[in-house]
Amino acid sequence: GPKWWGYPWIGYAVRGENRPFLFTVAEGRDVLFERILLKDAGFWTAKFYHADGLEIRDTAVVARRTMAHSHTLLDASAFNTDGLDVSGRNVWIHDVQIWNQDDCIAIKDSRDGYSENMLIERVNASGTGIAIGSISGTHVRNITIRDSYLDRTWKGIYLKFR
Repeated sequence: GPKWWGYPWIGYAVRGENRPFLFTVAEGRDVLFERILLKDAGFWTAKFYHADGLEIRDTAVVARRTMAHSHTLLDASAFNTDGLDVSGRNVWIHDVQIWNQDDCIAIKDSRDGYSENMLIERVNASGTGIAIGSISGTHVRNITIRDSYLDRTWKGIYLKFR
């Protein structure tokens, strides 16, 4: 967390992206991730790449410098603290709480084509928002987001493609 983020607004200039991920699962099949608190990751919090059959439920992600019910300038200096980064197919994320300073949930590209068949529901999140797509170019289809509350997000639900 703060040790990896460094001094506000200076730490990123010093460390850049040379910080650890908190949790990673690559090419998981039929994975259940539940009842976990992920707190103050140095970089992206949880990466689930190229999944086929992933359920994330009853989980919380927290990455913040203060407990203010807003994203202060001090909080915003915790760069690149994505909550849940996912790619693959047949993904169900539900009953999750996220408060961070970047993408709350990021649906990214899958090496074998599309990220597809994803249902995100009953999420309570605050950060940049829920991103569909990635800066590296993404193919996505059949993504549903419903019954979720995005409090004080910078963008809400948005598309990210280059």
